[in-house]
Amino acid sequence: MNTKETNEIVKNDLKEAKIEIDTESSNKKESRKKTFKRISRGICIVLFNIIFPFLIYVISNINNPMFFLLRRLKIASHEFIYFEILYEIIIVYGFYFLFKAILKKSLRSNISIAILFNLISIISFYKLQVVEKPFLPEDILLIGNAFEIARYGNLQIEPILLLQVFLTTILLVIQGLITWYSKYEKYYKRITRIIVGTLSAIILLIACLGNWTNVEGLEEDDYDYKVNHYHYGATINFCKNMYKLVENPELDIYSVDRLNKIKEESADLNIKNEETEINPNIIVIMAEAFSDITEVDGLEFSAEPLENYKKLQEEGASGKATVSIYGGETSTSEFEFLTASTTRFVPQARYPYSQAMKGDTISIVSVLKNEGYYTTSIHPNKGGFYNRENAYKHFRFDNSIFINDMEDIQNYYQENVSDMDVAEEIIKQYENTQADKKFIFTITMESHMPYVSDKYSEKDIEVTSNEQYNLSEEDMEEIETYTQGLYNFDKALKYLTDYFNEKEEEVMLVVFGDHLPALNSLYEKCVWRKYRKISDTILNMD
Repeated sequence: MNTKETNEIVKNDLKEAKIEIDTESSNKKESRKKTFKRISRGICIVLFNIIFPFLIYVISNINNPMFFLLRRLKIASHEFIYFEILYEIIIVYGFYFLFKAILKKSLRSNISIAILFNLISIISFYKLQVVEKPFLPEDILLIGNAFEIARYGNLQIEPILLLQVFLTTILLVIQGLITWYSKYEKYYKRITRIIVGTLSAIILLIACLGNWTNVEGLEEDDYDYKVNHYHYGATINFCKNMYKLVENPELDIYSVDRLNKIKEESADLNIKNEETEINPNIIVIMAEAFSDITEVDGLEFSAEPLENYKKLQEEGASGKATVSIYGGETSTSEFEFLTASTTRFVPQARYPYSQAMKGDTISIVSVLKNEGYYTTSIHPNKGGFYNRENAYKHFRFDNSIFINDMEDIQNYYQENVSDMDVAEEIIKQYENTQADKKFIFTITMESHMPYVSDKYSEKDIEVTSNEQYNLSEEDMEEIETYTQGLYNFDKALKYLTDYFNEKEEEVMLVVFGDHLPALNSLYEKCVWRKYRKISDTILNMD
């Protein structure tokens, strides 16, 4: 074999060896790519399906620092919280897989969760500031009045909420970038989506619509929503109250048979109703946020804001009213007064006009109608607010006057009709009613929040406070604005009493407030401080 042939053989062997090496190298690269792809896929599955949804839930509670503080305290004290965590996992991932089954993609699902959880959280944050209650399922019934309610709250954009939205957006951007870079997106087959979506919906329905109030770890007090919000967070607290949207079965103690039995027992007692010849005209005024602020220790007033009202207290019957609401939800006090029935009889109905009244309802109105009274309601707001328009029909008012029915309104304060204009409307309806016996039920609006400094161009009463209460300038402006509203109401009340004093017929005038004003700083720095001192003194007694 010559040298040339030998060289050719060597060259061919080298080529084959190189091909083998290249093939082996290529196989290794492909193997590494597949391994990297599997690892990337696993990371994406963990990130998108496990970590990101729960991070969104955690970030949505960033405006609720008590939520994290209470968790730390429970963990430090070894208090049992596993059930709470399990419930959170069910809600978070129930919504995640439901949205993913509907929307196909993990990013879309997390965006949906982010919108839902942050919306509930932000609404709860603002609602707590106004009426010290978080966002609850029943509030959905007032969705048509949402913008009007927000206007009353005088809400401002808060830095903590901007941070919350920013962190949520960053988290979603990170997922978007990872999705784009890794080219990963897990798609379910249609049958799998149907199964996953159905199971998620069933689990959520059981978790949200089941009554969990008697389960250890999720105890509930109907009148302590704020505490529950701190313990469980906005979304979980919202979801665990969803069962209240389901109508309660009839309570046995208030069944027709039970009431008939009570009626028979009463008949056996030979109770006689003594009729009276006096059937006065009745004027009822439920004054918005009416309360005697001069009773708060530490505040001094340049003049008495309720001079006429206090004279009437001395001349007639008076007392203190206890209501089941604070700062808002006026229709609850209204319902309880007109029906003489506490909403505790219908514990799931925070908005009785929308949730409890499905037809004609026995009330003061219907009783007086049966006695020959012509019944009128006056409310200087829209009839759709709290579903009053329909509720008043169920009460069987003969005539209902809302803001669109009121003519010649002279003054508005922060878009609320003045109490003097409402007094004029009462007189107008009284004079225009030809019936011998009249019943007029009226709600005022002037003293409705917000108590902003520019609500009145001039204030008749100056308010000062004890320095130890540390009330800010903003706090004092709110108090002075509210006090001016009381002063104006008192003037309107005197205008009415002067008018009816000139009438020959008997007139009964009833005045009460629907709830305390939403002056949160005043209560925290003045009122509650007083009771804390009393309790501390008792605790320190030997």
